[in-house]
Amino acid sequence: MGEKVGDIVIVSTGDTSEYALRAIVSLRGLSEDEVIVIKGRGDFIEKAIDVYNEMKSRMGDTLKLVKVNIGSERVGRRIFPYIEIKVKI
Repeated sequence: MGEKVGDIVIVSTGDTSEYALRAIVSLRGLSEDEVIVIKGRGDFIEKAIDVYNEMKSRMGDTLKLVKVNIGSERVGRRIFPYIEIKVKI
């Protein structure tokens, strides 16, 4: 089952609530087979999880967790771990 990515929310130094609100607003305009990706890299992995948890507390059972990917990627000369949390409504 292949889902299309409707938007990617990259979590960094901003406020967790703002990232959650942005993702929720993005979810409203998606088709049935599209997902939102919440991505945190390096020190922001925990914050990406916090964004998902805040979305879940605001939306309840309306929010569906599709898939969680973890891995590492090269950015310039460095390698960073990351998490991608795919959600839909």
